Amino acid sequence: MTLGVVDAVVDETRAYGDRNLETGGFLTAATDSDDITGAAVAGTRGIVRRADLFQISERALARLFSYADDKGLWMPVQFHSHRFGPGMSLTDALHGLRVEGFISTILPRFADPPRDISQWGWWQFTDGEWFPFPAISIDRQKLGPVIVFDEDGVRER
Repeated sequence: MTLGVVDAVVDETRAYGDRNLETGGFLTAATDSDDITGAAVAGTRGIVRRADLFQISERALARLFSYADDKGLWMPVQFHSHRFGPGMSLTDALHGLRVEGFISTILPRFADPPRDISQWGWWQFTDGEWFPFPAISIDRQKLGPVIVFDEDGVRER
């Protein structure tokens, strides 16, 4: 993951955390690569944000995944924020994207999230359960596109 992606995710998280709201999105990579170079952050339509809940509608996900297919991208990691710690909540575990091998990361302290990604919670869905996962590595590449998605579609920021 690039430092620019970390900055974009942390800044997005803080902007909503300052309003006492969770937020989230996905980290993106080219389909032929595992290198995270961009971020897809949630917009507004079809997105639910509360102090202890972040939810994306099926239609917003469909818009994002169609866009990703067209642009040669995939989303190997979902991110979202929590008010307090980086642990996976029962809601996350039961209602998150439960796809074999999928990685989810949780940014703690949404009003002041850490830029050190080793302080984020990292989880991988394996054999029907979520297990702790090591933080992915950061390199010094530039930030790829940051896109915003929701039920209205996808647009570059």
